[in-house]
Amino acid sequence: MPSLLIRDIDEATKRSLAVRAAQNGRSQQAEARAIIETALDNQPKSWVQLLREKSIPVGGIDLPEPQRHVPRLTGIQL
Repeated sequence: MPSLLIRDIDEATKRSLAVRAAQNGRSQQAEARAIIETALDNQPKSWVQLLREKSIPVGGIDLPEPQRHVPRLTGIQL
């Protein structure tokens, strides 16, 4: 598995990472990995997915994904 070395982190940031790692029961390395993975998890969610997730506490909702059409490209020459 690849490694990543981060240099020149100020002492306050390093301390905050150590505190957050301890609160979550992880090593600083595991905490940094979790923070990076969360920050990079940028899978956009559709409004249907968001509604499904928000409705889980009250029993959920069954909505079909709307059908998407392929946009027509006009005036484009390749």
